[in-house]
Amino acid sequence: MDRLKQIRPFVKIYVILIAAFFLSMTLIYCIPVSWIQGNVEKSLEVMETMEGERPSYFFYRHSAIVDNHTDMLMYESLIQNREYYNAVQASVSINQYPRYWHGYQVLLRPLTIVFQVQELRYLGMLAFHLLFFWSAWLIAKVTKPVNAVLYVLSIATGYTVVASVCFQYLSTFLVLFGSLIVLFSESEKGKILRLAEYFFAVGMLENFFDFLTYPIITLGIPLILLLWLRVRDEQADAKENLKFTIVSSVSWCMGYALTWISKWIISILVLGMKTFWRTMAVVQYRLEGSEEEPLDRIGTIRKNLKAWLNVQDEGIISWSKVALLILLAAVILLIWKKMKELKTVMAYAPILLVAAYPYIWYLVMSNHSQIHYWYTYRAQITALFGILVFLASVLKGKNESDTK
Repeated sequence: MDRLKQIRPFVKIYVILIAAFFLSMTLIYCIPVSWIQGNVEKSLEVMETMEGERPSYFFYRHSAIVDNHTDMLMYESLIQNREYYNAVQASVSINQYPRYWHGYQVLLRPLTIVFQVQELRYLGMLAFHLLFFWSAWLIAKVTKPVNAVLYVLSIATGYTVVASVCFQYLSTFLVLFGSLIVLFSESEKGKILRLAEYFFAVGMLENFFDFLTYPIITLGIPLILLLWLRVRDEQADAKENLKFTIVSSVSWCMGYALTWISKWIISILVLGMKTFWRTMAVVQYRLEGSEEEPLDRIGTIRKNLKAWLNVQDEGIISWSKVALLILLAAVILLIWKKMKELKTVMAYAPILLVAAYPYIWYLVMSNHSQIHYWYTYRAQITALFGILVFLASVLKGKNESDTK
């Protein structure tokens, strides 16, 4: 009975969200094509003729590419290419791309009735920065200002100038900012969220809206901040924080995976079994690679590091030299400032485990991450934030005595 009571809230969240996802997608495909066709065509013309599939601005490196290729696919999928499909079939098929939910369409399709791509980019940029700084303000208020500074710095390394105007990149950041605002707004009001259920719901929402970019940041950044709060409030030691990390991570992964599997099941029920075999072929390719694109897991990590650090191997500044300099700076800080007592340091240690999540993701999703490294590198925002928060937390401040 106790086990059933523990599972019941997750089942409730799952049923409500899956129903909401399915119904919202069906409803937006009830919008007549004639209402959006003009703006879709004009938007595609801008991206195809004026910009190209993968334009790069300002930095002229892979890390600053705008993924117009995927944004154009998003726009093309607003208009179903099989006129005999009803709203349910069209919302599940998404022009024969049924393995993803394509939840971004819940916003993009209605907005395209009124706006073209240039206007929607502007609105997306405003939404990005409003929610970004709102979440940073709440982090400063609920934790402490230095954590908000580290948060802003970490997010900024993901080239926000590009991420805020590319729909492919935008959705995961909006899920992250929104989840942090909910988390810390409730905390500020004195309400206690059930955190395992919170991470389960965030995992589901991320899978619905995202197009497989860098979803791990929606787990990693909130988890790092919660681990910090648990140590500050003396709620947990190393063992308790490790347990909390595992439970939260499993909850997020379950929400993410079940939402994805649910879409595959819905696709079978609505479109037939053939969609399942196509999906399984893609899953096999993503997990095992192919003769043309064999898996290179270490090479995947190296590619993503290079893209993130915005350096090149043949130049004076290489990615490996930058990594060594960062490591050296961390060691010098530890020696100069000195660490807090071992018990406190160990309580913060699970933060470093969370900081490693991007590299675990690259090892598991190696095929996807080695091909699309020029945007999957943003998962490492979690790594930087975790390492910086850990260092800031374990080093003694000016007013702390050696015995503390």
